[in-house]
Amino acid sequence: MKKLVYLFVAVLIMGSCTPEKKQLNYVVKVSLDTVVDGYAFLQKREGGEWKVADSVQMADGMFTFMPGVIDYPEMYYVFLEDFRRNVPVFLDNGEILIEYNKDDPGATVITGSAAQAEYDDFSNQLTVFNDELRSIYQEYRAAKDSGDMEQAEQLSGKMDDIYEKQDQFIKDYAYENNTKLTVPYIAYRNSYSWTVDEMEKIVNNFDPALHAAPEYTMLTDRIEVLKRVDIGQPLVDFTMKDTNDVDVTLSEVSKGKYMLVDFWAAWCGPCRAENPNVVACYNDYHEKGFDVLGVSFDRERDKWIKAIHDDGLTWHHVSDLQYWDNAAGKLYGIRSIPSNILLSPDGTIIGRNLRGDDLRNKLEELMP
Repeated sequence: MKKLVYLFVAVLIMGSCTPEKKQLNYVVKVSLDTVVDGYAFLQKREGGEWKVADSVQMADGMFTFMPGVIDYPEMYYVFLEDFRRNVPVFLDNGEILIEYNKDDPGATVITGSAAQAEYDDFSNQLTVFNDELRSIYQEYRAAKDSGDMEQAEQLSGKMDDIYEKQDQFIKDYAYENNTKLTVPYIAYRNSYSWTVDEMEKIVNNFDPALHAAPEYTMLTDRIEVLKRVDIGQPLVDFTMKDTNDVDVTLSEVSKGKYMLVDFWAAWCGPCRAENPNVVACYNDYHEKGFDVLGVSFDRERDKWIKAIHDDGLTWHHVSDLQYWDNAAGKLYGIRSIPSNILLSPDGTIIGRNLRGDDLRNKLEELMP
């Protein structure tokens, strides 16, 4: 009996120390600048799939989704069937109005969502980087089209510099605005190239109120995955089918070799551009004990195999044809490609994302 009393008291104490979870009640109204038929869907991306929260038939240029409840402001999308377009909107407490501009979707106005206003402010601050990138990219394309490869290379370097500045701006924003409700979403969406230390610095600085965000859990989960596959850690093994539908196991094919596990896809332009460098390194160092295992994020088998032949990739290749849901990619926390890890002959991770001269220099260091 005493144990039951103590347990009851403990529950009361825990309840009194836990902040009450507030539910957010939203209503989404959409106003179109043209009259259309068809349906609209309120949906969100979850687990790589679209989850529909509500649907409504569009009529007279105005429609309203059924009122809903969420636990935390979240990014949803209004899919307009006739236009085949998703309109992103941060759901938050209250009545949200979307005034959609058919001819200029960028001029669409969203009011009534505090989280959306917060996110719009962040997006507006990114405009300076995006405008500069757009301008230089036009020059870059013109240089390539005219055959001026030296100029194109210089402009490519300028774009890389801007990307780095933009990335640093986002990191600083996420760290300095650690009470803003949309920051976990911003951090997660842009963390694909961040190191574990960079992510931990930002996440550990979050105000406790942000821990309720779905993206907070995604970030902490990603940090744990990346720690498990960081430099100095043993390989995380996997088995996957090759182009002949035969099982290939990483630990078996990599034993006793310096093995580059190369995450790529036939549809990935930067991957295809990097392939000649990997081929050259393979040709120069294969006899010394270097090998490659290609892990494809493709979903179309024929295109995957064609790219292997077209690019002269003469090493082992595997794929589950699950696109971004590739099982090996998830094990290694891969959210962008091209990506790779380098294994030592004893199966220890000794390098990550070695491309261009970095890969060749590392191999020269290991196998002079």
